[in-house]
Amino acid sequence: MAVSVGAAQSYIEGVYGGPTEEVDYEYTLTTSATRVLSLDPERLAISLFNLGSNDVYLMFDELVSSSRGILVFPGGGFWGVNVRDDQTLPTREWYALTTTGASDVLMITTRRFALTGPAPLD
Repeated sequence: MAVSVGAAQSYIEGVYGGPTEEVDYEYTLTTSATRVLSLDPERLAISLFNLGSNDVYLMFDELVSSSRGILVFPGGGFWGVNVRDDQTLPTREWYALTTTGASDVLMITTRRFALTGPAPLD
């Protein structure tokens, strides 16, 4: 008996040329730059939700700051990238911080399934 993967998964596999998987990350960010994603050439998309009450800033290196970062507003603010629209940005290493207090974030990534997983964080 054939197993159905569902319409959404079939579409994604067709667009990206193979099976994919979602990987979720949850962080409590502070005023110190934190690496939230390692370099991963198989990562196709990133969605980040700021669930906290403070601004979050993102950048693809550890020099992230409020004057050198992508702002994600508090209280459910959203930021996302994908390879179709943003070329290799999803594959990069990403850092994040807040400028005051702490903020919880949820990241959902989509990566093409590979025999090796994403690089572990330090």
